[in-house]
Amino acid sequence: KTLDAQREQHTVTWTDPQSGLRVRCLGVQYLDYPTVEWTVYFKNTGASDSPLIEDIQAIDTWFTSGAPGDLVLRHHTGDNCTPDSYEPHAEVLKPGSLKKIANARGRPTQVAFPYYNLGWPGEGVLVVLSWAGQWATQFDRNDSNGVRVRGGQELTHFRLHPGEEVRGPMVVLQFYQGDWLRAQ
Repeated sequence: KTLDAQREQHTVTWTDPQSGLRVRCLGVQYLDYPTVEWTVYFKNTGASDSPLIEDIQAIDTWFTSGAPGDLVLRHHTGDNCTPDSYEPHAEVLKPGSLKKIANARGRPTQVAFPYYNLGWPGEGVLVVLSWAGQWATQFDRNDSNGVRVRGGQELTHFRLHPGEEVRGPMVVLQFYQGDWLRAQ
């Protein structure tokens, strides 16, 4: 569906025929920037409570690069009402490394901030996990030039009553070529 001259909306829906649980992914493709965003919705269209819904991951994908060199994860400290609030960090993700970042006590930007820049020499992707609750993001570097990014709601464990609908975190990806700082 065309939203305007710069955006197209895409919708994909899956329904479990036994339980009636419907999962709908609403994505927006930006035509003027190499950017995509999506949000996943869960709705119980059945006559009884849904199966257990847990471990909601709004993103679970791999990024790889043909560019040789270090993979750098740039991110920020969250707001702790301390002098280091929103302090920037740049960490080289070595092959085989795993980095987990999460907020604290359900406050969306306490301890950590879910906006990231994954960069290789000359290219990268900005990754945003937009969620106003308890979230976690994990970066799992393989032995080559790839990294698996998983992120979503931490600590979810619920059922939906008939007719109830909830949404998961919105994810935004913006790809870039060139200088990482200019991409910001």
